[in-house]
Amino acid sequence: MDAPDEIRPFTRSSKQSLRAWLHLIKCSKRVEQAISDLFRSRHASSLSRFDVLAHLEHAGPDGMTTSALAQRLLASKGNITRLLDRMIADGLIERRPSEEDRRVNYVCLTGTGMEVFRRMAADHEAWSEEIFGILSDRELEQLIGLLDRVRANVDQRRGRPGA
Repeated sequence: MDAPDEIRPFTRSSKQSLRAWLHLIKCSKRVEQAISDLFRSRHASSLSRFDVLAHLEHAGPDGMTTSALAQRLLASKGNITRLLDRMIADGLIERRPSEEDRRVNYVCLTGTGMEVFRRMAADHEAWSEEIFGILSDRELEQLIGLLDRVRANVDQRRGRPGA
């Protein structure tokens, strides 16, 4: 990588890379906002809540530790505790202390949380189909592959294994 104070000349490739980044950010924000609006209007909920429910459903009946959940969430880390507290108050999730380590809590879905998640997941899939349905299966595979390559490059540059 070049020294920070070295100014590199713009190239066609660098301009195209910048355009790609801007298009990706704009598209991502619009898709996220559209899905957030739909969760709000149809489920009186948020994308952050859905994200928590999805991770916990994937984790299974034992749930996952609060810290593991926080690492995987799309929401900002500062809001996680408040988000989880509100979801506990709403009966969607529960905290269970670890039997091995008193400092560790597991977060698990309740029966109500599972029901809510299933309804939200069905809508999420339908909405995603509406948004991405303009692309063929081949184009979707291409898009997924390209985005995976970009993410892997970012992770490699940051010294992180792929997520």
